[in-house]
Amino acid sequence: MSNNLKYSFNCPSRENDATSIAKAQFDKVLIVFFVLSSKLVKPKIQNLTAFSGTLPIIMKKPLIIALLLLSNLIFSQDGFYGNEKEIENIEKYNKEEIEVEIDKEIKIFGTLLKPKNEFDKILVIIAGTGQISQNAHNYLTEYLLGNNIGVFRFDKRGVGKSSGEYNDQPKFYSNDFIKIFEQLRKSKSISNKKIGFLGHSLGGIVSIQAIEKNIKPDFLIQWSVPIGKPRDLLKYQIKNGIKNYDKLIIGESTEERIASLNYVHNLIDKNPNKTAWELWKIGKKESKKLNINKKSFSNYLMPHHVEFARIDNLKTYKNIDCPTLFIIGEEDILVDPRQSKTELDKIANPDIELKKINGLNHFMTKEAVEWNTNKIYDVDLVFKEYIVKWIKNIN
Repeated sequence: MSNNLKYSFNCPSRENDATSIAKAQFDKVLIVFFVLSSKLVKPKIQNLTAFSGTLPIIMKKPLIIALLLLSNLIFSQDGFYGNEKEIENIEKYNKEEIEVEIDKEIKIFGTLLKPKNEFDKILVIIAGTGQISQNAHNYLTEYLLGNNIGVFRFDKRGVGKSSGEYNDQPKFYSNDFIKIFEQLRKSKSISNKKIGFLGHSLGGIVSIQAIEKNIKPDFLIQWSVPIGKPRDLLKYQIKNGIKNYDKLIIGESTEERIASLNYVHNLIDKNPNKTAWELWKIGKKESKKLNINKKSFSNYLMPHHVEFARIDNLKTYKNIDCPTLFIIGEEDILVDPRQSKTELDKIANPDIELKKINGLNHFMTKEAVEWNTNKIYDVDLVFKEYIVKWIKNIN
């Protein structure tokens, strides 16, 4: 698998590319709209530097309003990154919209899709990193529904129909998930159904944090999720040449960066109650004695990074008492499949089954695909078949 894949828990390069895509889409809308409108009215045109370049802007209020509506429609159809699609033949399934208000400021929206035939299980999909809406994972959703398994998906805050400012740091994401899931549980249409969680990548961390807050599923699927301390994936990704952390951990070589990362994690562990600022004050003095350049980790010592570095879900995995499937591709270069097996062997929880699939990557595809196309969600048939068979075998 190519190590140029720009996707992980923290991926500024991916967001920058996504912003470029969004700007390009909007520029296209402006150009098309300008051409169309020029035939309808004789507007006053000014050259204004806006969005990603200098484009003629129609200075007419009705046209501007229509333009904003049109651009919003285009963005919402394909998701923020332009790589999402609604499922095929959605009319074949019953649809129930769920919404919840958080702190009287934010609304989270989700949709429950149900087979029209009698069914007894529902899978809640918790997506990974990024501004991902409920239209993601369309191929997996179609396959689950086709096999008589209901599916619930939701828009992250600030994405799709959900309001608020986008933020999928674990503490915010897990809180939003818990609130929307509690609202889902109130639906009378699912009162006699078994409900499971499927968390992909960061979504898996979120599902574990929900369990820690006593939100218990009937069954659990962890798809390419780091076990123990999720921060360990940074070291694994740096060794694999992933560029997402180049600005957080700086060094002239991989070895230098790993040494800095080991130091800063040790610093955080030794001072469990210190703030990021307090850690920085200690680190900039102490690191010099250890021949570690303070600039190599200064960007990493931010509150949200420190918070993430302190997550340890090993105890929760040990205590899980519902049927759990941990599934990962052998070719995953974002989450280490070997480390996952080592940690699960240590836990030795009889309720957790480990399945490694040969030839598949982090997204359960055989080959590297462009994350900004819908192919990123076109998961391999072996993966889909295994999940469905596993779910159907749950009593």
